[in-house]
Amino acid sequence: MNLAAETIAALVTPSGRSAIATVIVAGPAANSAVDRHFFPLGKRQASATSVGDILVGHWRDNDHAPGEELVVSRTGDERLEVHCHGGIAASRRILDHLQTAGCREIAWTEYAERTEAAPTIAAARIALAKARTSRTAAHLLDQYNGALQTELASITALLDSQETSDAQLRITALLATARFGLHLTMPWKVVIAGRPNVGKSSLINALVGYERAIVFDQPGTTRDAVTAAAAFDGWPVELADTAGLRESDDAIEREGVSRARQLQSEADLILLAFDASARWTAEDQQLIDAHPDAIIVHNKCDLPISSRGHRPAGLKVSAQRGDGIAMLIETIGQALVPTPPTPETPLLFTEEQVAALRQTARWIAEKNLPAANAMLQALLGA
Repeated sequence: MNLAAETIAALVTPSGRSAIATVIVAGPAANSAVDRHFFPLGKRQASATSVGDILVGHWRDNDHAPGEELVVSRTGDERLEVHCHGGIAASRRILDHLQTAGCREIAWTEYAERTEAAPTIAAARIALAKARTSRTAAHLLDQYNGALQTELASITALLDSQETSDAQLRITALLATARFGLHLTMPWKVVIAGRPNVGKSSLINALVGYERAIVFDQPGTTRDAVTAAAAFDGWPVELADTAGLRESDDAIEREGVSRARQLQSEADLILLAFDASARWTAEDQQLIDAHPDAIIVHNKCDLPISSRGHRPAGLKVSAQRGDGIAMLIETIGQALVPTPPTPETPLLFTEEQVAALRQTARWIAEKNLPAANAMLQALLGA
């Protein structure tokens, strides 16, 4: 899309969250739109500035009304930035004035898509705003700096040289990164499951470091899933404390158990919690048999450990005292990402990229190289 065909205005800082808000005005009418409402402290108007110049002045409804003091900077021949207070009202007022002056307001994501050099670069810029930890942001920054773009270009070159087997291998390797890459912006889902009264609610509180779930010694207290955001080893996680798994005549508790099982089916990782002070039962063993890949957690190790029944190995923790919680957090992080990608590794990080590469692989397998090449060119923005 051609920015020169129109003049746009876009708020490119988080609405209501930043100390300073930045509104970008770009296009043939940018100068006149800003001059209409910006009154500099000096004699030179914004339209008379050169790239790199910064002006201080007031943004007003007209030349007589008092206005907000702010800064305008020139970053291109037809591109100005207005830096105002970060509150919602301040940026909203400026955007409304710019629309009246002939600008079209667009979302910052659209602005990124229209101004970045390639679709993968724009997608990485947008994804960076969703990154919840510095560790995930670092991998997305690699993509913004061209890691994925370079790999796609290499695959395209292989196709152009009729090296289809090598191209297919490179695509397969890229697709293998998708599970990790998609979680750079979407948290891993970790579900705490177990029978009633094993301390699941206390466990989620211990893991997140504050009282997210209500703790009560009556079995069946948790009726619905309680979720909390956390980060383990730098990976964003959504923890879910679910209803205790047991048969019940209580309709609400049955619904809670049903939702718990649904969450377990969608989880990236399950923590199976057991009461270390209680006798090991056949029902406990059935849970382990149903979830062989789960992390086994023996909670309440601050109480006398029961020797009744054959208790399998697992992490011993006390959610009450905090014993073993640090080891549990480390274990969760390693289970979610056993081998983190090295820096500058190309990664697929959006569903659209994954779908496009899968389709490309199918077309190569069908020897439809023109279609495969066209899909890669679309990803590259060529």
